Amino acid sequence: MSVYRGIWFSVIFVVVMYFAPAAAGFEGPWRLGRWLEVEPDNGYFAGVGLRKYLGSFTSYQFANPYPPNQDPLSRLEFPIDQWFASLKTGYAASGWSAEILGLANVTGVSRAMMQDSDWTNGDDPNQKTVFSESHCKLNSGFVVDVKVEAAWRFNPQSRLRPLAGWRIQRFSFTTFDGVQFEMGGQPLDLPGEGIEFKQTFYHYYVGAALRHSLDRGRYASFSPRVNLNCSFDYGLVTAGNEDLHLLRSGHRITRENTRGHVWHGALKIAFLYTPSVLLELEGEFMRIVSHGSHQLTNPVQLLDISWDGTKVWSDQASISLSGQIAF
Repeated sequence: MSVYRGIWFSVIFVVVMYFAPAAAGFEGPWRLGRWLEVEPDNGYFAGVGLRKYLGSFTSYQFANPYPPNQDPLSRLEFPIDQWFASLKTGYAASGWSAEILGLANVTGVSRAMMQDSDWTNGDDPNQKTVFSESHCKLNSGFVVDVKVEAAWRFNPQSRLRPLAGWRIQRFSFTTFDGVQFEMGGQPLDLPGEGIEFKQTFYHYYVGAALRHSLDRGRYASFSPRVNLNCSFDYGLVTAGNEDLHLLRSGHRITRENTRGHVWHGALKIAFLYTPSVLLELEGEFMRIVSHGSHQLTNPVQLLDISWDGTKVWSDQASISLSGQIAF
């Protein structure tokens, strides 16, 4: 809980320090107010930071290929609430900008549990019959996002800018030390590692960003200029999963190949301390939904079957803090 309290106290402190001087009617030094009217420097820039995922998950489910064809037959949900380190670089000009952002996890074990549910009763396909929870570790996770923004050709000074980009997300999980509950039965401990799950998303997206600047220098001598950036993008997604069930006999692997859609929105607040140094606070939300095929293989049992009816989806909410310099 200490991490979450620290985040909330930091946000409250920034808000109070930002608005209190204005409410009191205080005007800072004239020179500082004039100096803070400058825009961020054009040219190359680089930044580092941290991102915390909040209550996020990635999940998939598949249907029964045989009568009564219950859908879903099985559903697996993997939590994403780790800390990620970020690194970005790019180039900004008066009419356009391009950047590449990279993220990699720095913590592994999730505070939330991985959940596995099954609907195995053909006579009552809507009744969940098996449920298990396991601890979950993100072995490796990374995100790479390449984005370009450009001013409208017919209005270069517009605050609304179209954008386009490409994004890849890759997660690798291992579940361990779980417990399974089956209807009519006793709880069953699942000691040790249970599932190794790998998932990759490829995003191709377009959208728009709206920018607005606030000059707080005239209110408070210690308050920097603030730039607001609200963006939204929509894209197409291809996804690939691989799931190895370590507790099943043989070498049981399921694979999912799906296509779908992604919706992503972000609100960024940039505190401009000098024309070349700024601090960014960002909140964002992303939803991914895709559908496709499911393949089950087990060479030991001479099993290799495929069928449609798979759904893969992920909700990802996060808050980020980063510093950036221009050079």
